[in-house]
Amino acid sequence: MAPENETIHEETTHLLDDIICHRILPRLPCKLLSRCKVISKGYNALIAPNTCFANFQSINPSPASTGFVYINDGKLSFLADQDNVGVPDPSLEFMVKSLKDVKLLASANGLLLFYLLGGVDSLCICNPATMEKTVLPKEEPEDNIRKAMGLVFNPFGSPKKYVVVDPLFKFSSAGNEYSFNVFSSQTGKWTCSREKVFMPGLRCPPTRPVCALGLVYWSCIDYLLWFDPDKDRAGTIQLPNCIGLGNMREVEVYKDELNYMCITFEGEIEVWRLIGGTKWNRLYELSTNTLIHENSPNPCFGLPISEAETRCILGNYVVPLAFDGRNIYLAVNMKAWRLEKDWLVSIKNIDFVENVLSFMDPTDEDGSLFYDTEVDANDDFETSLEKELLCCDMVTGKLVNTGKSVIQTNRNFRIFYYHNSMAAVPPISK
Repeated sequence: MAPENETIHEETTHLLDDIICHRILPRLPCKLLSRCKVISKGYNALIAPNTCFANFQSINPSPASTGFVYINDGKLSFLADQDNVGVPDPSLEFMVKSLKDVKLLASANGLLLFYLLGGVDSLCICNPATMEKTVLPKEEPEDNIRKAMGLVFNPFGSPKKYVVVDPLFKFSSAGNEYSFNVFSSQTGKWTCSREKVFMPGLRCPPTRPVCALGLVYWSCIDYLLWFDPDKDRAGTIQLPNCIGLGNMREVEVYKDELNYMCITFEGEIEVWRLIGGTKWNRLYELSTNTLIHENSPNPCFGLPISEAETRCILGNYVVPLAFDGRNIYLAVNMKAWRLEKDWLVSIKNIDFVENVLSFMDPTDEDGSLFYDTEVDANDDFETSLEKELLCCDMVTGKLVNTGKSVIQTNRNFRIFYYHNSMAAVPPISK
């Protein structure tokens, strides 16, 4: 029989190992985990793609390596400390030669869904923390890969499976019809769901997807379209009815909480949260007056502008992108606002053509009108439109320039909630 003190020592050692392995290590950012892997073979076996370890990471992700991910300037970028996130290869050269030929479609618990262009024309699942990837079989018809696909991955509940959902959209004079094509890594096949959703009204194709608690959501103007791949069910949820709501709205997920962000024509910023899957509660409401007051004496948006101009910028040139529970991230096209303001002030030529009054920009040699081009949510052409990223504290009203920017390739800026995970990419069944 072992002495009592040795038994206590073994139990204490086991307890310490349990705390380290299950409570401490899963909370560390990817960069520190990579260093821990070289300490011993035991740590390496624990941290390397490991189902159990990934489970604990999904429950308690590291705040240091949690944020929002997007593609910018030819690499993965994060609305977080880039060093803390510590993705080994933000250029993703292990997956593709150039990120200019890649679209980020969705994110779920550390896995990212990409659409590879440049002649490849395939879908790819990737874990940037472990540099694992797998290419999905092509969907039928092969020449019709949509860009609003959602990704579902739950390393805690179903670590050996992920699901990709493609919302198929048809519009007629009667309204909008949605059906769903579903790919499961467990079957290795695309199958068409039995569920269909019909919404009357104007044309509203599904936009950028988000995933929360195993469901995929798409914003469709006044409604939220959802699909549950486990139960093969679908439906809609009406979005909050914000007074004077413009086109500046977005749905985002943060820590499995579904949030709705909007900016009214009057420049009011509102954040709502979905409760119980059916009811919206307004979390924050920030007025233009608060923004100006809280950012004084520093000028709002970095310019000495009036309250009316602030309302104009918020209502027309600012797009909400993400919400982290307190701060809302905004993309602002200050260049367009400055150009339009200068243009309106410096109008020199007014022509009457067929009784139509047209204002001509004197800076344009051909006399073409200055206007913002409408871009369809699913258009793929590239633009050179660069927008500044601001961070607004919804409690204090403080507005800070993050020093980062995003290049607009279409209306969906494709910024997604992300946290590092050592989860292995589940293999596709043959």
